[in-house]
Amino acid sequence: MSSKFYLGQRLSYEGDLCTVRYIGNVAGIEGTWLGVEWDDVSRGKHAGEHNGINYFKCKQTGTPGSFIRPNRPHDQPRNFLQALKVKYASELEEVAHGVVEKAIRISGKEVEEVGFDKVRRQLADLHELRIVLLDEMRITAREQNDYASPKKDDEKGRSTLNEIRETCPNILELDISRNLFEKWGEVVSICEQLEHLGGLRVGENRFRDISLTDSDVAHCKHIFNKVKDLSLEVTLLDWNESVSLANLFPNITSLSLSGNQYTTLPLGYLSSPITVLTLQDNKFSTLTDLLPLTRLATLQRLILKQNKISDATKPEERDPTGSKNKLPIFPVSVTDVDLSHNAISTWCFIHALGEAFPGLTSLRVAHNPLYRDLRHPADDSRPLTADDGYMLTVARLPKLKSLNFSTITDKDRLNAESYYLSLIAAELSANPASSEPAILARHPRFAALCAEYGDPVVRREVGAFNPNSLAARLLRLRCRLGPSALAAKAAANVKGHNNGERFVVEVPRTFNVYGVLGLVGKRCGLPPMRLKLVWETGEWDYPVPAASSASAASEGSGGVAPAMLDWDSESEDGSIALVKVPREVHLVAGTRAVGTWVDGLEVNVRVEMLDRQLGNTG
Repeated sequence: MSSKFYLGQRLSYEGDLCTVRYIGNVAGIEGTWLGVEWDDVSRGKHAGEHNGINYFKCKQTGTPGSFIRPNRPHDQPRNFLQALKVKYASELEEVAHGVVEKAIRISGKEVEEVGFDKVRRQLADLHELRIVLLDEMRITAREQNDYASPKKDDEKGRSTLNEIRETCPNILELDISRNLFEKWGEVVSICEQLEHLGGLRVGENRFRDISLTDSDVAHCKHIFNKVKDLSLEVTLLDWNESVSLANLFPNITSLSLSGNQYTTLPLGYLSSPITVLTLQDNKFSTLTDLLPLTRLATLQRLILKQNKISDATKPEERDPTGSKNKLPIFPVSVTDVDLSHNAISTWCFIHALGEAFPGLTSLRVAHNPLYRDLRHPADDSRPLTADDGYMLTVARLPKLKSLNFSTITDKDRLNAESYYLSLIAAELSANPASSEPAILARHPRFAALCAEYGDPVVRREVGAFNPNSLAARLLRLRCRLGPSALAAKAAANVKGHNNGERFVVEVPRTFNVYGVLGLVGKRCGLPPMRLKLVWETGEWDYPVPAASSASAASEGSGGVAPAMLDWDSESEDGSIALVKVPREVHLVAGTRAVGTWVDGLEVNVRVEMLDRQLGNTG
């Protein structure tokens, strides 16, 4: 019974595909067993061992292995034409006889049969098929006279091959993924009959033999000359094996090698003019793992989502100062990179992208750890939002035009870069001057941003202090009564309180704004809940139209000034005068800690009255 089985054989049991990895006895269990590796890892029970003894090795990680009896019935394979007729012609026969066993479903929903009869009648002529999907159809071409290239005296072989050519000669795109092919020659013997083939998907097949003679290679390059799109994903071939197959397609522009468990790429060279390369769902951890790809002069889009990339280079590839002296530099033709769903956790990596991809204009980095817990650089207790992360990424990559599928407008860049510059200034202000070189080293765009927007204001506290001391945890509010507060105080004829326009309040940084309002109200003798506290940052917002300056100023004195005021791009022209407005922040009454509203340990606060007549609650 076991003589009909061999290592590397592809089998199907109740629709689940597997590869024979072992044939023989298993200690403690009577009889002969087949050790198989299931394509679906969850289908297995172990990694090829039993009771501590390893019988075979699986290519996949996890537990894809099982032992099964040789006499267990397996699904019968099909040849290409049988699969084609089962998939397409059987439905037509049912329609011709007025029999439709199941309703057509699109995206899991049943749709009406009306309108589909015409489509089914068109399918009746297999000769006209252009796109053929024969994945998971248990196709094989292993039989001697099935689809092997015919010898001169092999009339049956020529007849069979001619039958494919005569039955479906107009196929443009073919998907034969997840089938029972074992040798690359089987794929060749089918495709050589499809003279117009332009797209081929052979992913999730497990080839045990891809060897070709020199004449075979030349033959393959001829028959695959028109193919532009090739998918070899989840074949578990190593990089050099995948490259050897891809190089049989001299004109492919799109290549997918996803899910092949690559951890690093040796120097196998892809000779085709590839513009789109998909390496999704592999195991790369750094950009240097991709070094051979820097030789792809035509590459435009690189898809690296769902890997484990966390850094630009490996630790051993850095000098003692931490500089990255082996950063791969990709050609400027690479403009689009997808790094979503990786392990990026530092801004250093984002900066490195600009150097590694000098032509980068479109980037996707969503779903990385970096954006899950962003913190203010000057105050680790202050969280930043996802929008902040978006702006800080835009600001760090000056050539970027699209981020996470969103187009970056001129306004977006202006807002992002000015915001980033303000955060660098805040970080410098919160640290001693001796730390400045190290801080600026983390922000390589600082000089360019200063040249564009001017040097930011850096206000360091006078005198050194212990960061663990009480002084380091106290916030000093230099309060000044604004015009509305002075008027209210005069109208109420407040006595017995601080009669000056200025006073100082010291509170812990964790003190909430309600508590601060109570202290300020007590000092100036005004109802706390009618007061508004406005932090005067000492900085300016960037140009807005002069027509908007009045409203901007009113917001600055009685509302919340945004981090960067926008204007209507459609109304921009050379005749509009631009002005600057002071940047001010309203400390909204609530339980939020006052330290999360401001930067530094000593700030200027203007005290105003809430304008209840206008319904302005801040």
